[in-house]
Amino acid sequence: MKNNSSDKFLHRVATDLLDRFGNDLQHVAIVFNNKRPQLFLKKYLAEISGKPIWSPHFFTIQQFFSESASPVCASQLKQFFVLLSEYNTLLAEEGKEPVSADVFYPLAEIIVSDFSQIDYYMADPVKVFNLIGSIAELEQQFPNFDKDQLEFMESFWSSFSQVKQSNIQEKFIEMWHRMPRLYMNFHKRLAEQNLISSARMYRNLAEGRDCDPDFLKKYSHVVFAGFNALSKAEEILFKSWQDQGLCSFYFDADEHYFSDPIQEAGHFIRRNIKTIGLDNQFKVQENRIDVPEKEFTIIQALGKVAQGKILNQVLTGKEDKNGPDSKAIILADESLLLPVLQTVDDESLNVTMGYPFEQSAVFGLCDLWLGIQEEIASGDHSTIAYARVLTFIFNPLVGITDEERNRIHTEIIDEKKARFSLLELRKSGKISEMAFSPFESPAQIIRNLGSLLLFVSEQIADLRKLESLLIAEAVKTLNILSDSFEDLAKNSSMPDIDAGFVLKMIRRALAGLSVPFDGEPLLGLQVMGLLESRCLDFDELVVLGMNEGVLPRVSITPSFIPDNVRRAFGLPVLENQNSIFAYFFYRLLHCSKKVTLVYNGITDEKSTGEESRFIKQLEFETSCKFKHVLQQNQPVENAFPQEIIVEKNGQVLERLQKYLKRNSVAKYDKKISASGYTDYISCPLKFFYGKIAGLKEPNDLPDQIGPHTVGTMLHAVMEHFYRDSIGMEVSAEYIRQREKLLPAMCQHAMVAMLNLDPKSELQQQSALQQIIIKVIEQYALKVLDHDVSIAPFVINELEEKDAYTPLFTVEVDGKEEQVRLLGIIDRVDTLEGKIRIVDYKTGKDQLKFKDFDGLFMEDGKDQNKALLQTLFYTIVYERAKNVQQVEPHLYTVKNFSGGTVFVKKNKAENFELRDENLADYKDQFELKLKEKLNELFDPAIPFRQTTNTDACTYCSFKGICQR
Repeated sequence: MKNNSSDKFLHRVATDLLDRFGNDLQHVAIVFNNKRPQLFLKKYLAEISGKPIWSPHFFTIQQFFSESASPVCASQLKQFFVLLSEYNTLLAEEGKEPVSADVFYPLAEIIVSDFSQIDYYMADPVKVFNLIGSIAELEQQFPNFDKDQLEFMESFWSSFSQVKQSNIQEKFIEMWHRMPRLYMNFHKRLAEQNLISSARMYRNLAEGRDCDPDFLKKYSHVVFAGFNALSKAEEILFKSWQDQGLCSFYFDADEHYFSDPIQEAGHFIRRNIKTIGLDNQFKVQENRIDVPEKEFTIIQALGKVAQGKILNQVLTGKEDKNGPDSKAIILADESLLLPVLQTVDDESLNVTMGYPFEQSAVFGLCDLWLGIQEEIASGDHSTIAYARVLTFIFNPLVGITDEERNRIHTEIIDEKKARFSLLELRKSGKISEMAFSPFESPAQIIRNLGSLLLFVSEQIADLRKLESLLIAEAVKTLNILSDSFEDLAKNSSMPDIDAGFVLKMIRRALAGLSVPFDGEPLLGLQVMGLLESRCLDFDELVVLGMNEGVLPRVSITPSFIPDNVRRAFGLPVLENQNSIFAYFFYRLLHCSKKVTLVYNGITDEKSTGEESRFIKQLEFETSCKFKHVLQQNQPVENAFPQEIIVEKNGQVLERLQKYLKRNSVAKYDKKISASGYTDYISCPLKFFYGKIAGLKEPNDLPDQIGPHTVGTMLHAVMEHFYRDSIGMEVSAEYIRQREKLLPAMCQHAMVAMLNLDPKSELQQQSALQQIIIKVIEQYALKVLDHDVSIAPFVINELEEKDAYTPLFTVEVDGKEEQVRLLGIIDRVDTLEGKIRIVDYKTGKDQLKFKDFDGLFMEDGKDQNKALLQTLFYTIVYERAKNVQQVEPHLYTVKNFSGGTVFVKKNKAENFELRDENLADYKDQFELKLKEKLNELFDPAIPFRQTTNTDACTYCSFKGICQR
């Protein structure tokens, strides 16, 4: 297959221009749709001429048309406020309330877009919007419509033919009736300020008013190269200028789609040449797409990011030296830029798209600042919730000192500080001062963000060059935005602008920014979006994002003008978009020898998982070579799991021996608790992490209320409820009388647990806090209902901290040693002459157990942690108080139907853990307690992971073990 640079569109254009104009080329204007082709055309002109020549004048179409108008194109923000002012004027005339900027902005975007399309396509705004009437009026109002247009109008009108309209239809009709006047007033107000919209500039030029019709005569000739879809205004202008001999056209087309009347890729080229009558300087090329030697490789990638990663397989070796038109990566989905940059060596890339500001660390800081400002504006304007503060202090660009960061972090985690004073935060540094300043005016708040970014660029020494460029571009944009708001503030008729709208405008302005990459634009592997590829040809192509819904795109620009009305007035419809993207894709295939098309084969909320229908079309239409490849899952190395073993030597042994009593004057800073003991039984390594290594479970954040917090709050409520009853007999009547105090007790427990201010915060409880209070109250009522059913009883003790710490003998290295046990018991009471240990549980703990030996089995399947703990408490209490026959009881507050006494699962034995059965189990438990503690202090037995992975599900250290 013959293919070289001379076949490429811009090379042919350069050759023809030199033949036609020679040394007069310097007086010619060359107009493209975008800037990228200019570099390539200059390169080809220099190569073909072989000598220095004067360059022609280069323009984008927007730049070229701007030369015809003296008014300045109004910014998007300016157009919005003019539109808002005029819309509110119309509402006032109708006796309706004005709309705010925040509410109107989404509507304004749609209205401005509709007005632009009306102007680009030279439609009559009065006729477009003045359509609501009866079908009988149709032919009278629109006598020039042809049959198809009349059918479109009838289909539109039929939806309004009912006598009684729905509320939505009525609102729609009201909006439509305003549109003609709004259109006229909008453009009139812009003209009064010597401003114009881009679309209106096109219309004025086509209609020959308010413009300089002779601006083309500054050039000996104008060349329009690489155009495809034209607006009605462009069609009128191009045909008129061509008839006057002022311009000529280079259309890039291929016989494959041009000669087929139903091939959508050639729709607009055929229209331009055959319907509009524009002459192509080139003959339509012979079929260069349906070539048997052309190779297509279709790759289904498993995931969006995987499309970028697959380039390592597709791109073989370094970029060759055949020039910038040799190989290119085309991103049909431009969000794939980052995966591409992370995969291919940056030095071999020439990225033309620009790095998106939205994907940078600098935007992360801006987004954080915007979130802070939005919360301040919507709150009490003097405080802010801890979540924003926590994110702020750990942002790497903030530059807050370690001491200040640790102080604030400690207040949040340890002191449960849920809200911070803005005044207090502004003292934490210069950036904090700018970040936590409340909104005063639009211009001021925008300048604050600009100052913050400049300060960051000055203070961060290792800031990358790209980030410095992003900051510079962001500050430039913010300055323009600030000036716009200042100008608007001078207009006394303009409604007040609230902070929320200003912050939305800032976010919108920054999100659309990008900065170009450094490098020589005509060297290296080209990476570009689909729109930037117009007019360019490459020998080898890799197209990423070849999914249905991406190519062609299926999104439709929101509009108040229905499809049938669009068709009646020749405004753009969905089929136009399909034809445009079909042309973008097919023209890439003109000169390419090897094409790799990659699509995401995974179906999710952002992807259909389907290849683009253009791929199927190519296979059906051509005799090219096609190879389909399914990307395999990346191999995952599943190495044999390495068991974590901690030997008891060195510092580990020293810390373990702190639990032992060495002499009579030793101070006990370590005690074996019930939870520590059960941790060791369930997983020795867990005991090591928590009790020897001193690793702590992560604290709940101030507004987080986990299961542990719920349990702690219930314990606090029950202790408070019975605190004044210690030593006295508690009757059912007494309990019922105090029940009315429960709501206050639950609120008090919430305040204490979350470290809230009881005066201010109690009235501002979140929905979650209110729900948790009700849950705690219902749990407490269940406990009290059970207590009423067994009353009277005597409360002996409640949550006695460090009250029960008896010594226990263990054997270490053949010698007897002593350890101190620790039992903090929820409640000790006396019922019918028997002392009871009561443990409250809010989880899924069970009273049933299989057998005694199963409690200590290493696989953990038959362990009952609640039973182990209550038996531990019972032994500790009996030793500390020198009493016997103490019964362990479990209050599972979610269900009291099974009572409170532990029972064996085998109901045939009718085995309850009380009286003789309990005494036997206590003896066995003490033996097992000693056996396990001997094992714990045996230096020869290391700490190992449990084999029961079920125990790892809720373990705080499972991330370390990687189980």
